[in-house]
Order: sequence, then structure tokens, then C-alpha cells
Amino acid sequence: MKSGSNDGTRAGGRQNAVARPLRFGTNTGSTPQGMPLALTRRPNTLAQPWISNIGVTDVTLAPGGTIEDCTFNAHPVLRIIYGAHWTARTADGLFEYHPGDAGLPLYFGPNAHAMPLSVHGSFRVVTVNFVPGASSAFDVPPQPETVDRIYRMDPISGSPAPLPGYEPKADVRDWLDAVDNQLCEALAAADPAPPHDLMAAFETASLTDPSLRLDDFARARGVSRRTLERIIRREWGLSPAEALRRARGLDLAALLLGVALEEEEQDLRLRYFDEPHMIREMRHFFAMTPGQLRNGSHPLLRITMEIRQSRRVELLERIAAGQLAPWRDPGAEPGGPDPAAPGGLSRKAS
Repeated sequence: MKSGSNDGTRAGGRQNAVARPLRFGTNTGSTPQGMPLALTRRPNTLAQPWISNIGVTDVTLAPGGTIEDCTFNAHPVLRIIYGAHWTARTADGLFEYHPGDAGLPLYFGPNAHAMPLSVHGSFRVVTVNFVPGASSAFDVPPQPETVDRIYRMDPISGSPAPLPGYEPKADVRDWLDAVDNQLCEALAAADPAPPHDLMAAFETASLTDPSLRLDDFARARGVSRRTLERIIRREWGLSPAEALRRARGLDLAALLLGVALEEEEQDLRLRYFDEPHMIREMRHFFAMTPGQLRNGSHPLLRITMEIRQSRRVELLERIAAGQLAPWRDPGAEPGGPDPAAPGGLSRKAS
């Protein structure tokens, strides 16, 4: 049976905006302006058919601090959250999640629009980013049913509680290593089928050339446009055209949030006809103008956008081996840049 449901505690009433500036403490990396980021990399080779990136995030807020922001995932994400309670406005309504020190696994379906998300205090998170199509191998609802929804479950292990290896550690690099090992064990036990081979090709296209012509892509892959439409809708939860439109929006959002390569600014902006077109698209996906994205704090959204951009520039080979991504503060890297992680973006699988 396809298990899991949007079964956090349903919350009522409006979320109150936080008027005072927030200060963050983090030991998983930050921007030069001090905004928190995750420590991420590609997983072990054994996990890569199903998982694109793994990461850990450790953020400390002052007592009483609350972050009110949003998140946006192009593909499903397993987040194991620890610490303060979270509030999310999903397609099914407003829900609260109370992980505490024991932790709570949450499976996030892909987003068609930014999902309002708040965290009420300090938190630590393990992030497991699925490759497109991977979720079909696990006991979760069909992808189109999961769009903009959260399920209280670990789809890989089937456990209602976090597996031991996900538990936070004082040394965040040791923590990330433990996550990698635990994930490989869970995948070995689950023995899932690999995703459809069309998934990787279309993901690469969405990250590197989201203005492509779908007819040309389908022809190059030896499938009909109709077959492409059917498979992508089934495995991504939306049509190929919608997926590419979303990819363009996510790239621009990353630029506005300061976690994209500055030299790409002109190319990313030229994907839009004019300024009004750009504004409409940002309002469509984020319910914000480009200026609101650029000038706001958005710590949770920035973390998500940075993980995606790390994968994107890795595919594009825009950062040389050993070079830290320019949007990351070298002085804030835990223990300095990981020598096993070229560019601080990923590392060769062990």
C-alpha cells in the first residue's frame, strides 16, 4: 500500500510575521553576508542512481527566534528534521511538525509553487535529494499526487523514526559521512529499481538548457513528443513545458538570492522577454517580485536554491576542481574547504 499522508498536526490561524531582524549561527557554511547554507555533496556511488545530493544544515537562532520563509524543490526531498517545530502551508492546508531531539522524517513532494515554511527556533536537518523518477521505486503516492505536499515518512526505510545514522553529530563532516553510510545501507536493504533512463537526460536538459525545444529533445532521444509528455508528467508531477518553465524560474531566483554565478546574470535574465515578463514569472512561482526576492532575507529558500545551483554548475563544469563556490564564505566552511570536495560542491564517491 502506498503509505504516508500529510499528517503533521493541522494548524489554524495566520502565521505572525517576525518584525525584528534575525541573527543566525551556523557551522555548515554561509554566504559572505552570514546567511546560513547547507554542507552538501554527492552521495556514495552506490546511492547515486536514486540520490543526487545529500546535505546537513545546522542553524542556531536567538531564543524566541522564528524564520518565516518558503522552500521550493524541483524534485522530492527527504528531510529529517531535529530541534524546533516547523510549520508548512501545503496543498492540503497548514500543518505543524514537532521533531524535538528524537527527530522526524518528512518526505516533501516536488513543488509547483513555493511552499510557505517556518521554523520556530534552532534546528538541524539532514537533506536527501532524490533524482527525478526515483520516487516511483518507493512506497509513496504517485508523483502527481505529491506535488506541494509533505508526508510524515521515510520512503527508503519505511521507518516512522529517523535511522540511527542520521542523528546529528558535533563534527558536521562526520555527520555527513554518517548520513552517507546510513543512506547506502537503507538503499541496499530496499533494493529499489532504478529510474527510467529518460529522467537523467531531461534533468540535465532542465538544468543546462531550459529553453530547449521539446520536439527536438524527444527526437534526439528516439521518443515521440506524446511519450515524453506522458513519462515526465508521471515521474515529475507536471508537464515537460511546466518543468522547463519552473527551471528557468529557479535559476533566476538563485541569482536574485546571491547563490548563482554572477557572470551568468545576463544569460539568465535574457530567458525572459522583458522586465514585466520576469516579474510575472516570479510572482507566479514565489508570490514575490524580483525585488522582494533580492532584498529579503529568505534563509530557508536560499539553502534550497544553493543546493540546486551546486548541482547545476557541477553539470556545466563552471567551477574548477578545488575552487569554492563564490557565493560561499571560505572562512565559514566547517574546518575549511573539504579537500575531497572539488569546489566545495561535491566530492568523488568513495
